[in-house]
Amino acid sequence: MGRIPEAFRWLSVPLVLLAAGCAVQGPARLPACPGKASVQEALSAVSSRVEQAVAFRASGQCRLAYYVPDDDGVKRHNLPILLWFNPPSEVYMQGSIAVDPKAVVIGSNAEAFWLALRPKEVSAYYWGVWNEAQNVEGLMVSPQVVLEAFGIVQHDARTDASDWSLTSEAEYDVLIQHGDGERILKKVYIYTCDYLVRKIEYFGAEGQIIAVAQLDGYKPLAEGFHVPTDILVKAMAPDGREDTIDIKLSSIKAKELSEQARRQVFTRDPREMEKFEQVYRYRDGDWVSER
Repeated sequence: MGRIPEAFRWLSVPLVLLAAGCAVQGPARLPACPGKASVQEALSAVSSRVEQAVAFRASGQCRLAYYVPDDDGVKRHNLPILLWFNPPSEVYMQGSIAVDPKAVVIGSNAEAFWLALRPKEVSAYYWGVWNEAQNVEGLMVSPQVVLEAFGIVQHDARTDASDWSLTSEAEYDVLIQHGDGERILKKVYIYTCDYLVRKIEYFGAEGQIIAVAQLDGYKPLAEGFHVPTDILVKAMAPDGREDTIDIKLSSIKAKELSEQARRQVFTRDPREMEKFEQVYRYRDGDWVSER
């Protein structure tokens, strides 16, 4: 199987970045405030946003820059997007290219997640179920990344405080999630003065940074719930090539969908897979080709 473009391999998230040793420009230095005293206190502060989150609809623009197998030239697309979010686990985003209104589709509900890609260089469909995925690797803006971009960092109910540690770096509290054998899965950088997530780093099996999401431009939507309007994601492939996705959200409005509309938007339709040349299912920590 050829290399899957990293801009698509990491595309939830939601939604993120660099191999070790590759510099990323972080956010501008901000005033520092006292951080949280314990892991549990930090997790509680972040998780409280789940309870305060509200459903919303947003539009915006998404800029993609990625590579495909056997081609040294970067592919670029600038596509309008529509996004629906229904907390805590339902996300749907679609981006249009030319005459195709669903050239990029990303979806998530409480049970499953899916990603459909069909710009002219790629025709691929990815899907899986959450209870088989602790930390989904291989999708740049995956549903997981999108959820976490909106502050739903602990969407996996199997995790608890013992899986996390807490440290501080300058004006940030840093929550570190650990997997088997103390492997670092991700680091979540939280600005201490407003306790909003500003950056998430994802780590590969060898301990290297494989993806980074940077979140900024937060706008208040409801009491205690802010939405990032600037989401920058970068990924470094093993061959050293970097793919990026830059999402700018606008026209964000709190909006509850009807039950019928919610089922239509946030339900994965298996028939959609028939439209794609390649289909992958997430199993045992890897993407398995089903076509």
